Amino acid sequence: FSFDVGSNWDAPSYIPIPWYDDAQWAELCGQAKAATNLPVVYAGRVTSPELAAAVVAAGHADLVAMARATMADPKLVAKANGDDPEPLRPCIGLNECIHRKQVEGLPYACGVNPRFARELELTRLPARTSNPRSILVVGAGPGGSEFAALCAEQGHDVRLWEKGSGIGGALAIAALARGNSSYRRWIDWQYDRLGRAGVQLELDHVATAGELGATAADVVLIATGATPRVPPTPGVELPHIHTAAGALRGTAPLGLRVAVIAEDDGPAPLSVSDHLAGLGHEVTLIHQTTAPAPLVGKYSNGGMLARLIDEGVQFVTMARVVAITHDSLELRSTYGSRRWSIGPIDSVVLATGSIPDDSLYRAIKSVRPGVHRLGDAFAPRRMVFATRQAFELARTLL
Repeated sequence: FSFDVGSNWDAPSYIPIPWYDDAQWAELCGQAKAATNLPVVYAGRVTSPELAAAVVAAGHADLVAMARATMADPKLVAKANGDDPEPLRPCIGLNECIHRKQVEGLPYACGVNPRFARELELTRLPARTSNPRSILVVGAGPGGSEFAALCAEQGHDVRLWEKGSGIGGALAIAALARGNSSYRRWIDWQYDRLGRAGVQLELDHVATAGELGATAADVVLIATGATPRVPPTPGVELPHIHTAAGALRGTAPLGLRVAVIAEDDGPAPLSVSDHLAGLGHEVTLIHQTTAPAPLVGKYSNGGMLARLIDEGVQFVTMARVVAITHDSLELRSTYGSRRWSIGPIDSVVLATGSIPDDSLYRAIKSVRPGVHRLGDAFAPRRMVFATRQAFELARTLL
């Protein structure tokens, strides 16, 4: 018996997101195993050989199936056997492996493994460069750190400057949401990878146009991320308005009743709303579309929406915030002419997207050759776009 839980529309999906615990339904599988003498296979959010071994040792299954984990790291079996000393690249449950195809009609992909689904195309690529170069990367988010690691692994001399005290960029902020804690696994793995690859990482280094213009590096890569977008809504400057990043960091003084304004079609408004509801806030999520997060595919959004509903999050659909007062929001229908207000509201959180921070790129692109722009500094998108873009650029340097 092959045991899996969920459906393609329900909560949970049979491709469960990290909002659920690892191997959450293994004990239920054990009940099925107790009822038969036939072999039983368990699948569902098992991402490491150690966890798979624990499921078998507990008597819950005879065999554990790991699909996404082998997409993130095709060498999983070799590493489990001790035949490959490198740490396992973790699957963090982005579900890009299925959603890119299902939602956008794009080729299959993996946010943490840009080689996934391209194995035949890449078989003839050399592993090392025959023309080592000096490369300087500014910004250690997913795009910048992936490019730095790839180039170092190809044999280039790579320096990586990051203005913050750690790597990860916007992903590190997203990882602060309780539903996204698995993102830290990749950030920690990537940090270790940079060291193993020989990347010269400098944290707390705020790069300037002057030093970038004067550097002797053959290639300069600008991956400086993005800044939160603040919509031009009357009242948005009031003191009880906060960014999603501030809410996740805990630096925003939020009251009990929080309105989350969604102008982002990805998962961020859902993750922020869930995080705040988990902290005990009364959350109202306002979005302009007929359903929230239209770019989140069905294999993820069922579980996310289920938890928001069970937590009491209120949804205001097809509504645009046209003004903010000290204790209420003025709304207008996205499609009709109806206007109304909601309140009382203590705090407002903006989950309204971001704007590329490419000022360094624009400052130096005309004064020196070999300058590139990557990741959110190029265009704020999901992690998979940043890591695949990094891979494509690194390929040109082989």
